[in-house]
Amino acid sequence: MGNFAVDLDKIYTVKLKTHHPSLQARLGLLLLNSELHCLACYRYGQFADALRARNRFLGTLAVVTHRTWNRWVTNLHHVDISRKAKIGPGLLIMHRHGIVLGPSQIGSNCLIHQNVTIGQRIAAGDQGVPVIGDNVWIGPGAIITGAIVVGDGAVISAGTVLSKDVPPGSLVGGNPGRVITRDYDTGGMMSYSIPPELLP
Repeated sequence: MGNFAVDLDKIYTVKLKTHHPSLQARLGLLLLNSELHCLACYRYGQFADALRARNRFLGTLAVVTHRTWNRWVTNLHHVDISRKAKIGPGLLIMHRHGIVLGPSQIGSNCLIHQNVTIGQRIAAGDQGVPVIGDNVWIGPGAIITGAIVVGDGAVISAGTVLSKDVPPGSLVGGNPGRVITRDYDTGGMMSYSIPPELLP
């Protein structure tokens, strides 16, 4: 629950402007926020896999439950997050729709917009997966595939198609993606910080 607790806190601060919303406000988000439903389903899938490693029977039940839930989330919200994706705490999905997160590694406190695709590139000699650092902002329609590394604090502009590494703190854009600015100021875009009490 550690990562999901940070996900919740980030949604509270972004949507409700507080780390400690009222019970009514929390219930409203839990019931009505579709982006939160997608994250909860993914985190439950990670829990199910860990449980199956400890208890085959209970874990298998949890995995089947997750697969059913994930199919519902995919069909209803058009968001598909693979159980093979490794995502750090504090992920925020800004607008759910058309998001596909395949096998990949995504750091903490990242932000993803609609119509983003992240995962393995299907090409001879390139079977690796993307490694995305912490505090990365990914704009609408971005495509990030293959064995590439996106550095901490990078900003991926809308519609960018990435096939090469991105230095930390860079603004990239275009198809193919290229560095537009280095040491880009993301202060207004990534103002959230994980509270110390939620850190592992």
